[in-house]
Formats: sequence, structure tokens, C-alpha cells
Amino acid sequence: MDDERLAERSGDGDGGAFAELYDRYAERIYAYHYYRTFRREWAEDLTSQTFMKALEGLGGFKPARGSFSAWLYGIARNCLVDHLRVLGRTVSLDAAPADAWDLPDGADVPGEMAERDAWERLKPHLMALGAETRELIILRVWDGLPFAEIARLTGRKESACKMAYSRAIAALRDAMPMALFVAFLMQRPGA
Repeated sequence: MDDERLAERSGDGDGGAFAELYDRYAERIYAYHYYRTFRREWAEDLTSQTFMKALEGLGGFKPARGSFSAWLYGIARNCLVDHLRVLGRTVSLDAAPADAWDLPDGADVPGEMAERDAWERLKPHLMALGAETRELIILRVWDGLPFAEIARLTGRKESACKMAYSRAIAALRDAMPMALFVAFLMQRPGA
């Protein structure tokens, strides 16, 4: 059953349908939060908040306006922005502060890039992109979202997202050592 049908059934009170949506997206939403906070506890809390708000707001989901996935990522994004505000950071998600990319002592970085020095070598290249482009790259590479969903989530045209992504990937490829570039592209939460 597709996401939109499951969302409709969930809105009608079918707990099993919402459980199926949770199973499909929990790992991806957790990764979305983890790669923006690098704190397991925060990512877990934000993931829970995302799904609670999704469950409460199912009546507001309209398939004609976009996919369930884009709607859910929009909720995740809003939860993260709210969390950063509570921490006293005045930011939009598109302009995440530089220190959001600093790994806290003892942080676990999942996947093949688990070594701290690999992240430290990658971070300056991502920071050089600019906040909007960096978010686009992360949504595409690490979150695995299609361009159509990224466009809906960011409010940009799909063609503009594709062009910005292409340019950013070319810039990263030229700036990074090839091994680091390949590791970056291969790294995907839950993979």
C-alpha cells in the first residue's frame, strides 16, 4: 500500500496503518535529525516529536499538495527549528550555525564515516558550500530524497534544485580528495 493511502487510513483511526508509516520512515527521520544535531538523545527526541506531530496532524495532510514523505520531512524540519530556538539559537534551518557541524566530544558518527578524522576532513568542504546548498546536498545524498520532494520541502523549483545540486557536487568533487568524495556519496543513513 502506498504512503498516501496509509496516511488516509491512519487519519481514519487505523493504528496499524500509522505503524506501517512509522516503520517505513523512522530510521530516515532519525538520521535526518542525527545528521543535523550529532546527538543521539536529541535525534531520538526529535524523531518522537516528528511522529507525534504527524499523528496529530494527519487531517492536515493533503496528497494533492505533495507526497507524504515531503510532508513528514517538513514536520521534521519544523521540529528541528523549534528545538534550535529552544536552545537559544536564532536560525532558520537553511542557515544552520557553523557549530551545528562540530562533533561533540564522544559523538558517535554512524556508518562508514565513523572515524572522527574523516568527518573533520569532510566538514570544511560542506561548510564552504553555503547553508542552502549544504542542506540540498544533505537532503539528496544522506536523506535520499528525490528532487521533487526536495523542491516541495525547500520551496524551490525542481529544476533549480537539480542545477544547484549538480554545481555543488562538481565543486565538492573538485575540492575533495577522491576517496573522501566517494565516501561522502556512498554514506547513507540506514544503508
